Amino acid sequence: MKLTLRRKLLAILLLVNAVLISAVYYANQLAFEKSFKEYLQNSSRAKLTALLPTIRENFDRYGEDWMTRKSPHWTRLVGEYHGRSQAEIDEMVKRPPRRGPPRHHRSESDKPNADAKLPERRIGREERPPRHMRGAQSRLVFKSATGELLKGRKDSKNTTLWIEVYKNEDNTGPLLGSIGLENGLEISNSLDSLFASRQQHWFLGIAVIAMLVSSLLAIPFSRFLVAPVLSLRAAAKKIAAGNYEPPFKSFSKDELGLLAKDLNTLAITLADNLQSRQQWIADISHELRTPIAVFKAELEGMIDGIIESDEAQLHSLYDEINRLTKLVDDLHQLSMSDRGSLSYHMQECDITEIIGHTFDSHLATLKSKHFEWSIEGQPETMLYCDEARLLQLFGNFMQNTLRYTDSSETIPGKIRVLITLQKDQVLIRWQDSSPSVEPDLLPKLFDRLYRVDKARDRASGGSGLGLAICASIVQAHSGTITATASELGGVSVDVTLPVIK
Repeated sequence: MKLTLRRKLLAILLLVNAVLISAVYYANQLAFEKSFKEYLQNSSRAKLTALLPTIRENFDRYGEDWMTRKSPHWTRLVGEYHGRSQAEIDEMVKRPPRRGPPRHHRSESDKPNADAKLPERRIGREERPPRHMRGAQSRLVFKSATGELLKGRKDSKNTTLWIEVYKNEDNTGPLLGSIGLENGLEISNSLDSLFASRQQHWFLGIAVIAMLVSSLLAIPFSRFLVAPVLSLRAAAKKIAAGNYEPPFKSFSKDELGLLAKDLNTLAITLADNLQSRQQWIADISHELRTPIAVFKAELEGMIDGIIESDEAQLHSLYDEINRLTKLVDDLHQLSMSDRGSLSYHMQECDITEIIGHTFDSHLATLKSKHFEWSIEGQPETMLYCDEARLLQLFGNFMQNTLRYTDSSETIPGKIRVLITLQKDQVLIRWQDSSPSVEPDLLPKLFDRLYRVDKARDRASGGSGLGLAICASIVQAHSGTITATASELGGVSVDVTLPVIK
């Protein structure tokens, strides 16, 4: 049989109920037995206390002689304890001791008649208390002030309830002795034992009924607990099958509700990823199809003799192949970055020197396009980084600035780089002059294959992968990258990187 979650919950509920009901049953048994014994002891102690005036009076009149075998005063005290009337007590005093013949001397006439009815006061076998709850008949005992047992059996001292008897009523003066009740610390009376036995049977019956009721309730309760899990399982199957519609509109606020909320988030994320992947494939196909179509058309024109195969045309084809190769390299580099396979060789580097090398390598282009630039901020800022990757990062920034920033001899373009230390990080702010980008489009600059101007082709606008690669490089260095409007009228790219402490 398959041990499902519902069966496990049902077994746990039944086990917990059984342990709890058993614990309650035994606790009630112990509490009842203890309370019932205390009740009987208090009742016996009260009856013994009522005998103290009579005992003091007998001691005042007769001393210890009133406890002799032939003294009727002890018999009267016993009758008073058992609540007999004065006439019954007198009858007990006058009645001689009963000395029945031994069992082996009984005649046939002494034997009970088989047809005779048993006394009706006899307790039937089915009403008898358990054997362990039957005790000997309680009898009065007395011991002297020195501890000598004057009345009673010596083997009953351990279960006897004692009350000390002093000469005065306020329990002062010399100690006269102690009055006791045999088996006063235990349940000895047959009726008391029967009552305790019946209470035990009631407790056991209640425990069995409670166990049955809890078992019947546990079955639908386990089904109720497992129902949300089954719903989550069905929703997970739908998501695995490709249905990314959020499966839950509302759910409880417990752990299962939080799991359902996370499942909704997972479905939405998978749907977004699917859409992004489809868009990504469509964009790559478009980017690859365009240069291939141009390349194919020019080759067909050469084959058909429409286009001359001169040196200029071959240079045009070579440039087209270079741009296609650059696009494929960028795609490969970006995929390697996503997989975490892009290699990084970390070492201590000065970020100011890296940015300076970037401007030095593009010095001729900056001068030819009449750009003005400046590097401001903290010198000798040491980072633990890959120098080649950071050169690639700032090289992409430089390419974007040179490609999109307006610059002429009369109105030169501007580039300003600010390096600022902020606690355990360094902020590199790359700013350029106009034109700028719409504020709602700035966060999309780091998306793959995204161009602000859709009309631009690859020759004028690039592949749209440069800033996406920049974001991957910054992320690999445990940094952040954001784009905002520049004070110079263009775009400001802020890069934060951890510094060496």
